[in-house]
Amino acid sequence: MPELVVVSTQAGLDARDLVRGLERALGDRGAVTSAPGLLADVDGGVARDLMRARGAVVCVLAPAGADLASHVLLTVEGARAAGLAVAAVIVAGPGADAQRARIAERGLVEVVALPDPQTPSTAIAGWPLEEWLAAEPVATDGGVALAGYTAWEARPVPDPRTAGREAIGPVLLEIVAKEGPVLASRAYRLYNKAAGGKALTTIARAPLSGSAYRLRQAGAIELEPAAACGGEEDELLRPAGTPPVRVRELGPRTLDEVPEAEIVGLMARLLAAGRTEDELPRATLDTYGLVRMTAKAEAALVRAATMAVQDS
Repeated sequence: MPELVVVSTQAGLDARDLVRGLERALGDRGAVTSAPGLLADVDGGVARDLMRARGAVVCVLAPAGADLASHVLLTVEGARAAGLAVAAVIVAGPGADAQRARIAERGLVEVVALPDPQTPSTAIAGWPLEEWLAAEPVATDGGVALAGYTAWEARPVPDPRTAGREAIGPVLLEIVAKEGPVLASRAYRLYNKAAGGKALTTIARAPLSGSAYRLRQAGAIELEPAAACGGEEDELLRPAGTPPVRVRELGPRTLDEVPEAEIVGLMARLLAAGRTEDELPRATLDTYGLVRMTAKAEAALVRAATMAVQDS
């Protein structure tokens, strides 16, 4: 599930009512948490690093006042330098409406005003929250920025061959919520491995696939067929209402577990950074931290490069 983190620019800034208002507005479309600063100690770690590991999106909360611009700029630049996506700046307190323009004119991100931080519900109703959840990191060095990859943490689960759909469905939804958009084959392998299985056999895959279709029918996930995935012999699973493509780090995935549309999205950014079509396959491997170019990988990357150039 996408996560929005409200990061305060000053210690002591109370974000509890804002967080509750955002939670009510988002419902089950996204999680909302808060942090008293990028470098604050949270859950035994540094907030910035934990947000990065979870692939969270930042909303900067800043009190209106004389030092508004400097506090906001420092926080936005610090978040982006750490590879975090910054969705919006929320200017809070008396005078917020008047001071909002001071930040908005810099063109950094969406800037909204919250004149009374204790009663945010009315203001939140007009904010583009789904766009905020889909925000992507911005490169700060002229290169290519990738969102962090949030991996599902395996735990013991029922054998898919014998468990009923009531047992399989919640776990599969959990995997998709963490890793989506995710190829169905990867999601099923993660489940099967957690259940103690080795190879994903047809017998094990069938109930997992059936559970995925039931989750789609229930409106919990989106399931795109192979024809909609750029020719992949697979299906793409993602939580309902979330973007079909997220350009992320490789994470624990192998190259053939990355959706083709995601690779095309990465290549589009490489093209914008000055790479040529011929350079895209190797540049993509370099960006993912991979070295070996197999014949299979080269064929897939050349096909994706052609698509990226056509779309540019």
